[in-house]
Amino acid sequence: MRAAFDQELARLQARLVELGELVQTQLDRALAALATGDPDAIQGIVVGDQQIDQLSAEIDWGLLRTLACQAPVASDLRLVAGLLHVNEHLERMGDLCVNLARATPELVERPPPADMQATLTQMGAAVRRVVDAALACFADSDRAGAERLPALDATVDRLNDHIFGQLEQITDPNAVAWATRLVLVARFLERLGDQAVDVGEQVCFIATGEVRELQPPKAARTPASRS
Repeated sequence: MRAAFDQELARLQARLVELGELVQTQLDRALAALATGDPDAIQGIVVGDQQIDQLSAEIDWGLLRTLACQAPVASDLRLVAGLLHVNEHLERMGDLCVNLARATPELVERPPPADMQATLTQMGAAVRRVVDAALACFADSDRAGAERLPALDATVDRLNDHIFGQLEQITDPNAVAWATRLVLVARFLERLGDQAVDVGEQVCFIATGEVRELQPPKAARTPASRS
């Protein structure tokens, strides 16, 4: 019985790693679409999210079935609970990639100034780094690596603040055509970084049983300098 339980948890963890790889692919596609505005690529991202949703639902059901049938306790219960939360965060990251894709056409049709586009590109690259790091921490059960995720996400936050600082300098009344969409895209990228840090928090929880945030809520932080 114990061997079967361990095998099932190992299988579900492996499926979560697979889910993370799908999210990485979706993020790459979304960032590429943001640069090119390719409508076929955007539609592919929307379709690809169905695979993420299906796999996430399968993992969720498998973990809940484990809870019901095995009644795990102590570290086993902690592992199942942590995996449920990781699954939730990864599914949400997939949704955010779709949001990015759907916001892209209007931003490509009415592009922001080159300096803002450059900041957005930097932000996308920074998000990719924190997502990659979070998924590597999960795959390797790397608590120390998870503790370093907020430092990576801080770059995303600084770039997000910088975009708002750039927007404050805009005086063109026609800017509303692209500014609103720019804010949305930056918001989706910023939330992807947050979700990646949340995955790291679950890595720490699984390892220690301690429920804590790796960084304070953003409303409680000192605003980054906008320059």
